Amino acid sequence: MTTAVLLFACKDALVKSTGGYYSPILIMWLQLSFMAIMWLPFLIAYHGWRSLLPKPFLWQFVRGASIAVGMALAYWSIILIPMTDAIAMAFVAPLVVATLSPFLLKERIGVYRILAVIFGFVGALILLRPLFVGEGLGYLIGLLSGIAFGIYYTANRRTATAQSSSIMVVVYPAYIGTVLITPFVPFTWTPPRIDDSAVIIGFMLLTYIGQTLLLTAFRFGEATVVAPFHYMHLVGATILGYIFFSEIPDFYTWFGVVIIVASGLFIAFRENRAN
Repeated sequence: MTTAVLLFACKDALVKSTGGYYSPILIMWLQLSFMAIMWLPFLIAYHGWRSLLPKPFLWQFVRGASIAVGMALAYWSIILIPMTDAIAMAFVAPLVVATLSPFLLKERIGVYRILAVIFGFVGALILLRPLFVGEGLGYLIGLLSGIAFGIYYTANRRTATAQSSSIMVVVYPAYIGTVLITPFVPFTWTPPRIDDSAVIIGFMLLTYIGQTLLLTAFRFGEATVVAPFHYMHLVGATILGYIFFSEIPDFYTWFGVVIIVASGLFIAFRENRAN
């Protein structure tokens, strides 16, 4: 799990290195279409052609749409603001899940989790402070990406019993997202630069290897044990941001990050106890 999320941080750094030359929509289309091409043959081989029609369709559609929107916004945010800040904003996702769970998942949410959600969003407001002085578009986009990821994770829970294999977990949002994004690609198309060949190839390899390691981690380890290591993504983003882009998070950034991470870990701990 740790290796997977550190590879994701490297992938984010490659996106940032392009300097915004490529549209976030185009980057997201490349990632999802590549994953769909790589994994669809395995889905068909193991589950047959009928498995191409995901069930339940509505929630699988929500999964594909929300991950596509969330990742596109996340890449846009990474291009605009420091990597640590962008990744931290995306980590409001567990707070969104906890907020939506009573309504969409029919789960009971206790006082402690309500307080954790409020506490976490206070951390998000601290990170959003540049927005209040008119300089924080990237932070707002990062927050929206976290909300989209929260919807994605919520949809994951709704479809958990319908997905009989880990391949379905990857393939369905990949190819549904690809179908949804493809019509927008001609309007955002930018001819690839020759100098970016290594970046593009590296991006695709990191995507595939990282996603494979992530699936392996959840397959052989308990989710409640593995999931907290996802926060190592922040560590990788901070290190790479400093080395390659001279980004040094200030005190308020770390303060907001600690609050968001602590809230997310507390919610995961409470859910683990409830289960």
